[in-house]
Amino acid sequence: MAMSALGIGSGIDLNGILDQLEVAEKTRLTPITTQQKAINAKISGFGKLKSALTTFNTATEKLQKKELFQSRIATGNDNYFSVKANSKAALGNYTVTVDQLATSHGIATSTINDKNAKLGNDNQTRTITIEQANGQKLDVTLSQDETSLQSIANAINNAKVTNEDGTTSPSTMNAAIIRSGADGYQLVITSKETGEQQSITSISSDDEMLNNVIGFDINQPSNSHMNEVAKAQDAKFSFNGIAITSNSNTVKDVVQGVDITLKQTTTISQNLAITADNEKVEEAIKEWVEAFNQLQTTISTLTKFTAEETNSKELNSNNGPLIGDSTLRNIDQSIRSIFAKGQDGEFSVLAQIGINMDKNGMLTIKESELQKALSENSEAVAILFTGDGKTTGIANEIFSKVKGFIDSDGMIDSATNGLNSTLKSLDKRHEQVSSSIEQTIERYRVQFTKLDILINSLDSMSNYLTTQFDMMANLKK
Repeated sequence: MAMSALGIGSGIDLNGILDQLEVAEKTRLTPITTQQKAINAKISGFGKLKSALTTFNTATEKLQKKELFQSRIATGNDNYFSVKANSKAALGNYTVTVDQLATSHGIATSTINDKNAKLGNDNQTRTITIEQANGQKLDVTLSQDETSLQSIANAINNAKVTNEDGTTSPSTMNAAIIRSGADGYQLVITSKETGEQQSITSISSDDEMLNNVIGFDINQPSNSHMNEVAKAQDAKFSFNGIAITSNSNTVKDVVQGVDITLKQTTTISQNLAITADNEKVEEAIKEWVEAFNQLQTTISTLTKFTAEETNSKELNSNNGPLIGDSTLRNIDQSIRSIFAKGQDGEFSVLAQIGINMDKNGMLTIKESELQKALSENSEAVAILFTGDGKTTGIANEIFSKVKGFIDSDGMIDSATNGLNSTLKSLDKRHEQVSSSIEQTIERYRVQFTKLDILINSLDSMSNYLTTQFDMMANLKK
C-alpha cells in the first residue's frame, strides 16, 4: 500500500508519524552538514586570502626593482628636441644647441606627361643601379613592360638589397610619383635614411633610352637627367658646448642613459634638466601600502569574532571562517616580522621614511616625510626596499615569503588540499547516513503498512463478531 494511503485502514495518522520519524532521523545529518558548511567557508576564506596576498605581492614586486628608484624625468623645450632618459642618466642641467637637422637625399626626374608611358627600349629586361655614398648598391631589374615612371617606382619600392652573406634586406630607397602640374609627373627617389653617407651618388641603366630619363651622377650634375631636390646632410648640434655630428636626428646615449631626438634648429642654447622621478616611486609605495592594508582588511574579516548567541548550539554566523586558524596566523606574523626587523643601510625601518603602523595594524604614510626622504636620499630609500638586490631588503624578503604562501605547492594550497580531502570524506559520510536514513524510513513504512493492514483486519473481524453476537441475541428473544 502506498505511503499516501497509510492510516486508511486503521484510522491512525501513520503518515504524520512517519514524517516525524523522518525528521528525527535526519538530525543525524546535522553534524555532518555543519562541518561541510564550515569547511566550505574555510576553503572560500583561503581563496580570498590568496587573492589578497597575490595583489600585495604584485605591488611588492615593483619595489624590488632598483630602476624604479632611479627613474628620471627629462625636461626641455619640446619644440626643438625631445629626450628619453633611463635610470643610468646622471642628474644635472645641460645646454643643447641645434645647428642643423639630418635630412634624406632626394632627386627627381624632369616632368613627363604620362606616368604610365613606356620610357625604355624593346629589350626584354634591363637593370637600374642605384649607388650610395656608403658603398651600398641597389640593383632593380625591369621587364619590357616596366619602364614607365609608375612601374619604375613600384619596382624600386619592392626591390631587395643582397647582403654580403647572401641574405636580403628591404630596399634602401623610397620612390614616389609626384604630380607637378595639370599634365605633368615626376619620379622622386629618396634615401630611406638620413645623413651624408646615405646620399645617392649615381643612378644608371643599361637601357640607354631609360638612362636618358633617370641617369644621375652627383659629381656631374650638368650631365645628369635627374636633379637634386633635397640635399643629404648630417645633424649637427652641441651638448653642453661639445660639438656632435650624427647621420640621424635621433642620437642614442648622447650621454649615458640619455637619447635625444632633434626637431628644429635653435637660435640660442636651450636648457635640458635631468631630475629624479620621485613621483613614480611615491606612487608605487602608496600602491604597496594600500595593498597591504587591503590584505589586513581581508584578514580581519576572515578572523572576525562575535560572541556566541545565548542558548545557541552553533557558532555565531558572523564569525570569520578562519578564526583561530594557525595557517593564517603564521602568514600574518611572518609578514609583520619583516617590518619589525631592521635592514642594513641608512634607513633601516619604514618609520624613518614616514611609514608607520597604527593600532589597528594598518600602515599609514606621512607624505611630507616620504617626499623628503626621496628628495634628499632616494638611494637610501632604494636600499631599504631592495637591499642587495637578491635576498635582503623589505621588498625582496616579503616577496620571497609571500611567494612561498601562494605558490601552487605553498602553505595555502596545502591547507586547502587538506580541507578538500576532509570534505570528500564528509561527503561520503553524508551519503552513507542519507542512505541509512532512507532504509530506516522505508523499514518504518513497511512496518506501518503491515500494522495498518493488521488493524484493518482486526477491525473487520471485530465488526463481524459483533454482528454475529447481535444476531444470536436476537434469536433468543
